[in-house]
Amino acid sequence: MPERIDPESLLRSVDKEKLVQDALDLVNVDSPTGKEEEVGELYASKLRSLGMKVVMQEVEPHRYNVLATLRGKNPEAASLMFNGHLDTSFAASEDPEILKAISPVYRFEPPWGYVKDDWLYGMGAFNMKSALAAYAAAVRAIQESGNELDGDIVIAGVVGEIEKTQVDRFRGGEFRGYGFGTAYLVAHGGTADVAILGEPTGLRLMCSHSGSCWFKISLKGSLVHTGHSQNVPNVIYQMTRVIDSLEHWIPDYQERYKYKGQKPTVNVGAIEGGWPWRASRTPAFCNLYIDVRYPPRFRAVEIKEEVYRALEPLRSSQGIEPEIEAYLTDEWSEVSETEFIPSAIKKAHEQVFGRPVEIVYFSWSSDANILTRHGISAVNYGPSGGPGKETRGTMYIPNLLNCAKVYTLVAHDVCSKTRQEVRSYT
Repeated sequence: MPERIDPESLLRSVDKEKLVQDALDLVNVDSPTGKEEEVGELYASKLRSLGMKVVMQEVEPHRYNVLATLRGKNPEAASLMFNGHLDTSFAASEDPEILKAISPVYRFEPPWGYVKDDWLYGMGAFNMKSALAAYAAAVRAIQESGNELDGDIVIAGVVGEIEKTQVDRFRGGEFRGYGFGTAYLVAHGGTADVAILGEPTGLRLMCSHSGSCWFKISLKGSLVHTGHSQNVPNVIYQMTRVIDSLEHWIPDYQERYKYKGQKPTVNVGAIEGGWPWRASRTPAFCNLYIDVRYPPRFRAVEIKEEVYRALEPLRSSQGIEPEIEAYLTDEWSEVSETEFIPSAIKKAHEQVFGRPVEIVYFSWSSDANILTRHGISAVNYGPSGGPGKETRGTMYIPNLLNCAKVYTLVAHDVCSKTRQEVRSYT
């Protein structure tokens, strides 16, 4: 086992200047889903400079997972994975009106990122390029402390994590998200005993999160000229009744599926029907797209049945026949707070901050669900805004620095244990 070292000495090795510069460099590369190649190459070069062995996994043309390993000296020791996504929800080069609607801090031309006082700004600073930089900072600190670990540290920078998916005419890499890269990672050699995902939890520990199902609800109609449409059912009108039925169902669904005091969210995400350039015809179709979140221990097939039952009265009393298609099913994640990796984070957080970490549960997804189902106990803990300020495109640098310190302590803790000690910990 590694020699015991003074935690304060280890934390002094965390280099704030390099940490912030790494984060800024990553933010300054535009990397929306489907266009992660350039930022992946940059991240790989940074990890190679730390002496890590880097493999570029070609998930599909011009989309590479970055899989980096710092080898430990004992093959029986536990290994830790830091997992984070390279893609951002939107492009830094997006239409300025869209960017303004997301956050007031974005610039509309490069350089996209900038530092002002204690803040780092730019697309991806919040979700989650700053965490990628913090992973590198933890490895750098351990190396500069002169402490050689027994276990491996693995850093995985993955493509296609953002919550989006292919449907209908929306095809191609820019729509392949929702764990696309991590699913490839774990099927092609990316593994460890435990994992941390640095999603922007605000330095709170998230041991579990919801699953989600996306449904396409379709109605088919008759295509008739306006002049002859007086007695023809209009499927856009009918879809408003579908929406009314869902609104009536949602409160009951939320009460029955509460988890840790939180109600699962349901969102009507999109609707389309007919053709705006052919308003002289009744719509031959109308489609509604909804996102239904659900808590741990339930299955996607049960949620689909819930939606079927919610719309059954339309079939029996009004003759409206909606077709329901699940086009995305994303599982929940759940790790006991008594397992080793949450416990290690709790201990490290208290060492750095002098107070216990807050435990939270959110309705958003993460790649923790994929990792846990492949035997890698994974939780979310990452930096975001400062006190009372968690705005898209912002990162509070003191929080980022302290997060890197927590990662450093956890990495030393995990990789100083045997695999059996980590797996049997309660």
